[in-house]
Amino acid sequence: MADWANRRVTVLGLGKSGASAALYLAKRGARVFLSEGSELTESKRKQAEELTALGVRVEAGGHSDEALAFGELVVTSPGVAPHSPAIRQALAQGKEVICDVELAFRESRVPIIGITGTNGKSTTCALVSHILQKTGRVAPACGNFGVPILSQLDKKPDFLVVEVSSYQLAYCSAFAPAIGVWLNLTPDHLDWHGSLDEYVAAKRKLFANQRHDQYAVLNMDDPLVANCNTRSEVFPFSVATDLADCVQGAFVRDGFLAYRIHGRSRVVCSPDELKIRGRHNMENALAAISVAAILEVEPLEIELYLKDFEALEHRLEYVGTADGVAYYNDSKATNPTSAVKALESFPNEKVVLIAGGRDKGTSLDEFVKAVKRHAAAVILIGEARARFAGALASGGFPMIYSVDDLAQAIDVGGQLKQGPVLLSPACASFDMFSDYEDRGRVFKDLVRARIQRLAPSV
Repeated sequence: MADWANRRVTVLGLGKSGASAALYLAKRGARVFLSEGSELTESKRKQAEELTALGVRVEAGGHSDEALAFGELVVTSPGVAPHSPAIRQALAQGKEVICDVELAFRESRVPIIGITGTNGKSTTCALVSHILQKTGRVAPACGNFGVPILSQLDKKPDFLVVEVSSYQLAYCSAFAPAIGVWLNLTPDHLDWHGSLDEYVAAKRKLFANQRHDQYAVLNMDDPLVANCNTRSEVFPFSVATDLADCVQGAFVRDGFLAYRIHGRSRVVCSPDELKIRGRHNMENALAAISVAAILEVEPLEIELYLKDFEALEHRLEYVGTADGVAYYNDSKATNPTSAVKALESFPNEKVVLIAGGRDKGTSLDEFVKAVKRHAAAVILIGEARARFAGALASGGFPMIYSVDDLAQAIDVGGQLKQGPVLLSPACASFDMFSDYEDRGRVFKDLVRARIQRLAPSV
């Protein structure tokens, strides 16, 4: 742990990670200048006042030359892109620019389980934490998960289960998790990274500094992930094959989740016994089994705690049934690949899909194919309506409804009575909502209001 007394640090961004970094450093005697790029909202104004009371200098509405020149070190929030003027200026001045995950790694010797991937990070992070904590280990889920990693260091954890985004990895230089997990990769966040190559390079940084005695848990069903070069020991997992040629790994055999380690294979459970549905959640479960096996969790504990894990909010979350129509909240699906996985989680029935929002501009080819296989109708909202409608129509899917807001989409979905209504937007939320969580909670409130309105009178 470094001696921070009187060291000057610039923190960029007053989000959760930025505020946590400023608080952590100020409490250890650092002189902190926090610079927020936008004007302060009411909640951020309160945070700024609390930090100011601790001696942190706070500015808002842009990153000033003074703030960027102040720190000998710059700790940036993940929302500030590497090609932004502030980062370019800091680097031009010879400043080291890192994120809170890198800072936490340097400050603590607690073993880190780092989990990344385009999709499934949060569920896998929560699942690993759930299994470990049920066995009596202190292993909080943190990082991009929504709980800043620096806020967990004083709790003396046994492990830190860290969701690590590509944004955070881009600002890591020494970070080396004891166990690194890479779930998958599809094109996403290309506007932030600048190119697909940069996005892939950021993900690979999870393993760049690992030692031979550490582990890389890799999805063998994703060719790009499977071909990742690492010095650490590979623990593979696969839904598609039983990994018969591998000395260790997690896999599906005869319809059951299983794993092999130290020369012995063990069956865990059937996917039907899980409370999380879909092939993608089988992958997440196998990744969690891999981590638990490496950490020598007892086989019966792996089975028990895997089976009692509940789905996270906004991730294929069952909300309720109104007038015979079930509603599912998958607001976390902020890209087409996530929406495809959600659609594939309903193999035995057609759904009415609510999609749309702020378009990320990625290919819709696989999305259209999945819609044709799994959807009875699509209801479109938000800025992406026109492109999505055009792609679906060009792909030969005719049942398209365009509405103005989420309330109308819920009503139309219920009136169609063509299957469960699934909110899986395939887009960001920022055109209509503050974030995907806000979108999901509004959806749930509207569904619950519909349930109450249509409930039969007694």
